[in-house]
Amino acid sequence: MAKIVINIDMDELRSGINQVVDDDMYEAEEEFICPLSTQDSDLNDKNREYAIQEYAYGHSVKNWEKKKEICGTCEYYNIRSNMLDCIENGIGMDEGDEVGYCTKLDFTCMAENVCNAWEKGGPMTDFDDIDELEPIEGNEKDIF
Repeated sequence: MAKIVINIDMDELRSGINQVVDDDMYEAEEEFICPLSTQDSDLNDKNREYAIQEYAYGHSVKNWEKKKEICGTCEYYNIRSNMLDCIENGIGMDEGDEVGYCTKLDFTCMAENVCNAWEKGGPMTDFDDIDELEPIEGNEKDIF
């Protein structure tokens, strides 16, 4: 059996040499749409209640404080600027609150709270070089 390797020069491909290329296919990222729970406080409250009942979402207790497994360091914790704008313009944020959006449980959560859905590797930020930065303490991508 022969192995075939095909090298494609994307610049030539997009230039239209020898074929027609649909420019719409190469548009930038899709338009960001705010999650409904960031715009509807009743839905957000319903989803938070689900997180409390099913995933023990809430304030840290002694055992959790030692582990640093807080929402603010979770891979599902989204604090990208477009998401924070959704929260602020939708259900709002109190001054000084460290609030983000939980992508797994679909609600706004407090950075210092904990839940059983926590996964290593967060938070989601606007920093392109987040993987190269040193965390303050705790997990791979703590809040910087």
